[in-house]
Amino acid sequence: MKNQIIILTFTLIVSSLIAQQKGINQLPTANRQLPTSTYAVVVGISDYQDPGIPDLRFADKDAEAFANYLRSSAGGRLDNDHLKVLINEKATVAQFAIQLDWLMESAKENDKVIIYFSGHGDVEKKTVSQPGYLLCWDAPARVYLAGGALALPMFQDIITTLSTQNKSKVIVITDACRSGKLAGSSIGGSQITGANLAKQYSNEIKILSCQPNEYSIEGEQWGGGRGVFSYHLIDALYGLADKNNDLWVTLQEVGRYLEDHVSNEVAPVNQLPMMLGNGNERLTSVDEKLLASIKSGKLNQTAVLTSIDSRGMEEEVLSQLDSSTRKFYSLFKIALKEKIFLEPLDACAEYYYQKLIAEPRMHRLHSTITRNYAAALQDGAQQWLNSFLKDPKFHGKHNLELVKPYPSWIKRAAELLGENHYMYSVLKARQYFFEGKIAAPLSLGPNKILGQKALEALKTSLLWIPNQPHVFMRCGHVFQYMFVNLDSAEIYFKKAAELAPNWVYPYTQLAALCFSEKQKMEQAFFYLKQAEKVDSNSVDVSYWFARFYTIKKDLQKVEYFYKKCIRLDVENPEFHTALGTIFLDDNQLLKAKEELESAILMDSTDSEPFLQLGITLDRMENKKGAEQALIRSIQLDSTDARSFFYLALVYSQQERNLEAELLYQQAVQVNPSFFNAFYNIACLKAKSGQVQLAFDYLEKAFYAGFDDFEFAQNDPDLTLARSQTDHWKTLMKKYFTNKIKNY
Repeated sequence: MKNQIIILTFTLIVSSLIAQQKGINQLPTANRQLPTSTYAVVVGISDYQDPGIPDLRFADKDAEAFANYLRSSAGGRLDNDHLKVLINEKATVAQFAIQLDWLMESAKENDKVIIYFSGHGDVEKKTVSQPGYLLCWDAPARVYLAGGALALPMFQDIITTLSTQNKSKVIVITDACRSGKLAGSSIGGSQITGANLAKQYSNEIKILSCQPNEYSIEGEQWGGGRGVFSYHLIDALYGLADKNNDLWVTLQEVGRYLEDHVSNEVAPVNQLPMMLGNGNERLTSVDEKLLASIKSGKLNQTAVLTSIDSRGMEEEVLSQLDSSTRKFYSLFKIALKEKIFLEPLDACAEYYYQKLIAEPRMHRLHSTITRNYAAALQDGAQQWLNSFLKDPKFHGKHNLELVKPYPSWIKRAAELLGENHYMYSVLKARQYFFEGKIAAPLSLGPNKILGQKALEALKTSLLWIPNQPHVFMRCGHVFQYMFVNLDSAEIYFKKAAELAPNWVYPYTQLAALCFSEKQKMEQAFFYLKQAEKVDSNSVDVSYWFARFYTIKKDLQKVEYFYKKCIRLDVENPEFHTALGTIFLDDNQLLKAKEELESAILMDSTDSEPFLQLGITLDRMENKKGAEQALIRSIQLDSTDARSFFYLALVYSQQERNLEAELLYQQAVQVNPSFFNAFYNIACLKAKSGQVQLAFDYLEKAFYAGFDDFEFAQNDPDLTLARSQTDHWKTLMKKYFTNKIKNY
């Protein structure tokens, strides 16, 4: 039988199929051979995870309605073994890909395959390399290249495989052109996606919800809340479009029915559905009894579309197994849900998977559990990436402990799917991205060995998938922090901006690179304005504007932008800490105290606000409160020398000199370059009459970096030390000799 691909467009955004014509090509009547089985994947997404993607009102209801149609007698009575439904949060890119894989494995020659996608479609820039994406539930609002969106070429590969290799009849259903501001709105992203989607296939039959440059309309008036196209399409398929009463619904009949109903009901707004392909193609048969009930009004559409109970393959297989195997299967599903994947070795998803895959009586479920396992292994990494892409600095919980398992999880997912799987290269690219992230923790500072290791992994990621903006960003950070090569960092950040023009992060990082040189502040401001054009409500943009004006010493604007950060992200305590620190530096102590206490109320596990509050209270002469705050700071982070130092200052002011000296000693143990701590120990030694030790610690202070000898000469605490003229002259000579050498 000659293979056909029918693409009926449901909530994907495909409005600009400009090259196509209105109407239906009249071709000879299609082959009447019936398919042996029907398999369907139905996807509907109204509530997107990322708030930056505009939600749709009824896309999920449209998908549920279509799924119920397929479960009905008119739609083929599909059961759970033949129909997979992914609604809203279930429709991640990993789950969608896995179900498409299921279709390729299940469908045979002459079978009918239906793929129904109801959600956004978009493209970020007008290039051949970005033909468009289907945005799944976990898609980021920008930077589709990073994941969460299914690229149309990959989608095309699946359709082609099903049609040419499996020799199945493929029906892809979508509803086009929902309005809403997406990353590619300014360049007609949804229209470009639609046009490219239309070019992907040959021998096509397509039903599109509207003409190019029109929008698909939805509202309460259709079925209590539906898309007008979806609402009438399902009526047409139930048989209301069967004008010649031959109990078959053809493509031409559907087109006429939709033109009569959709166009009239949305007027004066224009929406004319498009039919492309063989108009004589029979889409579905008519259930006379069901159609009569619909026509007579005895059975409303909601009742018709309710689910039909059917015993799925899973229940059937499990019913034939012993209790031990059923327990392993239950534990496997629990392990997937709780992300207990690879360890402990005898109580993890991998352990249970190996047990189940070795059980021959479960062979009918082997492919399913393999796909589900691979999808679960991928989901966490995608969530991390989404959070990172949205706000890299303050969102995402992107610490190393969280991401350490990702490379091994993703590697295992790739192994499960195999080298020939269409997701394999994506997974390998992601595996090496996370390996590169873990290899070089940026907080360690310059380290060329670790930096080189990270770059090797990141460049391997780019070999698998060349144009990944987040990978280029990470390369830039490695050059910035591990190699201290700002020129190379700038090149990589600019490449990321070129690939993802709607992502603010590359622009803010380019601005940050300029902060280190005063003559580049104008350039920094330019990059920040570019970021602001992309998203004026980005927390990252407001944060870097606050940093910019901190350097410019414009405290009024610093306060404005930090307060904007707080408004945009009310749950983030770090902005309160930053603003409190600014107030402290400006000696606005009451305001500083208020902001720092707000930060502590929001997160009592962060040492920084306790440290800054301790300094604030000390300046307010609240020594007891300062002591308590600084002790808490040390308890939370004993690796921060500042907390020891400022607590020592509090004790020193109270003449608790022995306790103060001990804390200064701990400060220099943690940070041997903390010259102020060495200097203060010298002062304590001098005051207690230990002149030689005072000179020893003063010398350590100078060598650690203290360079204000004039201040030391006038410090009253060093009066006794200065009276030892020979010692003082010797120390002064050493200091200036060393300083000359450094020059």
